[in-house]
Amino acid sequence: MLLFLSGMNMLGSTFKELQEEITENNRQLDLIFNSLPQSMALVNPNYEILRVNQNFLSLYGVKNEDVIGKKCHYACFQRESVCDGCLVERALISKKTEKRIKSFPTGEICEMTARPVINELGEVTHILDIRTNITELVEKEREIRRIQFAMDQSSDEFWLFDKAWKVIYVSNSASSNLGFSIAELKNAPIEKFNLLPRIENLTILFERLRKKKNLRIESVQYKKDGSTYPCEMNLSYFDDQGEYIYAVVRNITKRKKYENELIDSREKFERASKLKTVFLANMSHEIRTPMNAIIGFSNFILEEELDDATKNELKKEIKDNSNYLLAIIGDIMEISQLESGNRNVSKKEFNLSELLKQIFDEQQRDCPETITLHLNDELTVSQVSVNSDKNLIRQILERLLKNAFKFTNRGIVEFGCRFNEKKESYELYVKDSGIGISSEHHEEIFEPFHQLNPMVKGTGIGLTICKSHAAMLHSQIKVESALGKGSTFSFRFKGI
Repeated sequence: MLLFLSGMNMLGSTFKELQEEITENNRQLDLIFNSLPQSMALVNPNYEILRVNQNFLSLYGVKNEDVIGKKCHYACFQRESVCDGCLVERALISKKTEKRIKSFPTGEICEMTARPVINELGEVTHILDIRTNITELVEKEREIRRIQFAMDQSSDEFWLFDKAWKVIYVSNSASSNLGFSIAELKNAPIEKFNLLPRIENLTILFERLRKKKNLRIESVQYKKDGSTYPCEMNLSYFDDQGEYIYAVVRNITKRKKYENELIDSREKFERASKLKTVFLANMSHEIRTPMNAIIGFSNFILEEELDDATKNELKKEIKDNSNYLLAIIGDIMEISQLESGNRNVSKKEFNLSELLKQIFDEQQRDCPETITLHLNDELTVSQVSVNSDKNLIRQILERLLKNAFKFTNRGIVEFGCRFNEKKESYELYVKDSGIGISSEHHEEIFEPFHQLNPMVKGTGIGLTICKSHAAMLHSQIKVESALGKGSTFSFRFKGI
């Protein structure tokens, strides 16, 4: 009897110890369950909830006694039957971990996982239902996608380099601008597509960037097809578990073009201003010379008794100098009207062939003896009537002819007209066998107050006036010339 009682006492003591051990194990399991950031529930193959943690209770807004021993579909969603697409059911059937994403009415987004517990016989004994709150992660992913979309819509390029200047990230805009695929650019060294390594020591540049945090540099981007474009690189340094360079790259082709145009305009203005100063200085000389000749010869005729031959010679000198003075004043008046915008086009119908013949007769009288003047009129009877500004056409041709006489010591000067059927326009030209013009001066000869040879008498604005007159006729003066091989000046106009 004593032995029996002793055995019972020992059994009771062992049972109590086992009970305490189980209680302690349950307490530790609850502690582990509740310390996990996920929502967790242990479910048996009958869908009954055996254990949950505090995060599960918070997610569904229930108490522990409301769910333990209850079917999971009823405890969570008050459903009598298994939910459609239930992960627990799928895990019981597949005996594999099943996952999906679910949004809750609270606004939270969870990754739901059903992980089966399988015994040595391959049977599912329990399902661990894990629900991880990924709301913040999803929001961050959405924000990244929004930023990515905005970056891709921008014409600017966005780059991320490591400290060795290899590409970590590149935007679609950069891929599109350069013609390389994203895969071709990732992990590529910067020298593959940018001039920067040739104009900067990259190691020194990185150290400068590390100190200053931000730098702005102009460089050149290389496209896959071999072409290039100037760019502005805004570089930023940041340290986030590693050192990186963030770069915003902008194509500045238009800006560079605009800057170059401004520089060219400034240089042209400065050159024109200088030439104008020279012109004004020369103009006093140009005007004073014929004026002195006119006054001097006039006084000489009045005060001296001269024979008729001498008087006639002096009268010719007075007439020539008067005409030259009148031409100078005419040029000054014309350029002033053009610059002030007071010169208008006056169109009316006239006979172009008759105008050419009149100009030929007038210029024939002034043509130097060493030069032969030819008129080449290729117009048919049906083409001679035109509707345009007769005075402008006359002035252009007369000035071009005077220029041809001036720069042709001996030889031929020819002017004429033909009708271009294809372009339905009249082509007028003046051709000489004079000294010619080298190709590098073809543009500058039309600039105001520009004279290739200052020793030759003239104002330096004749061709400028011709160019402006041609522009008023919606045309432009073209020049074909080479040094020592003569020159041809031509322009077109519509006759209607």
